[in-house]
Amino acid sequence: MIIAAGLSPAWQQILEVNSLQVGEVNRCQTAHWCASGKVINVGIALQHLGSPCETIFPAGGYARSLIEAELNELDVSFRDLDQHNPTRICTTILDRASGQTTELVENATPLSEQEVKAFAAEYRRCAETATVAVLTGSLPEGAPTTFYRDLIAKTNCPVILDARGAELEEALSATPFLVKPNHEELERTLDRCLSSTEDLIKGMQEINRRGATWVVISQGKSALWATSADEVYRFTPASVEAVNPIGCGDSLAAGIACAIYRGWTVPESIRWGMGAAADNLTQLLPARLSESSVQEFYEQVEMEQVV
Repeated sequence: MIIAAGLSPAWQQILEVNSLQVGEVNRCQTAHWCASGKVINVGIALQHLGSPCETIFPAGGYARSLIEAELNELDVSFRDLDQHNPTRICTTILDRASGQTTELVENATPLSEQEVKAFAAEYRRCAETATVAVLTGSLPEGAPTTFYRDLIAKTNCPVILDARGAELEEALSATPFLVKPNHEELERTLDRCLSSTEDLIKGMQEINRRGATWVVISQGKSALWATSADEVYRFTPASVEAVNPIGCGDSLAAGIACAIYRGWTVPESIRWGMGAAADNLTQLLPARLSESSVQEFYEQVEMEQVV
């Protein structure tokens, strides 16, 4: 079983406009609502990839019943824990004229100490039988920066961590199997600019030395890099026509977890994750993948071992 766990789910609104005019009245071509947030996106992606997964998150308010209804409809196995504060609502605006995506992101609502402890206890219980775990998403107020570190320390299977800032730095001492910050997050973690490819690789391998077995950094359409302490890989993504980029990083994490669960090597698992991210990019709603399409995109991803 794979665990997808995180503290910041969302009920997502996706609006399509012909051309976004800031400061003006904008009428939408279409409007869609869906369960989302990084943890839910990972769980949905894994379900579409045919991997057994338990998705764990807190939820509250009227959005909780909407999220539950959609996950049940998608046949996603989940455990949503009681949360006093309402689950956040986020909005994505897709500007079809410019191709730009604008996100209006509400921060995850605060959790009480008791709610954080209940989540950690449920995660630990599920982790006892897990083969792979994905810990993902920002930490809301009420969760300590050591939260992911403490969970990883009590997890016996490989952990894929999608986090940033202080929580990423704290987690490295617990030796996560794979971390995937973006370029900007890596620079913030290292407190320096990584303007060249050489600087980027050195920065990634510094994170390897601090505790992460693998580090993955995407540079969008151009390349994705992966490093271990003594290996460097460069991946060239498949070429696709973008519909909605939201959820691509989550689909990447889910695809990697899925392939590791199946016993693939890490480089081939990353290729499969990139196939999932490419398929996500072609979908309007995040993480609603097609395994046959993921396979096609996976075969288009080029992989080169640099070191």
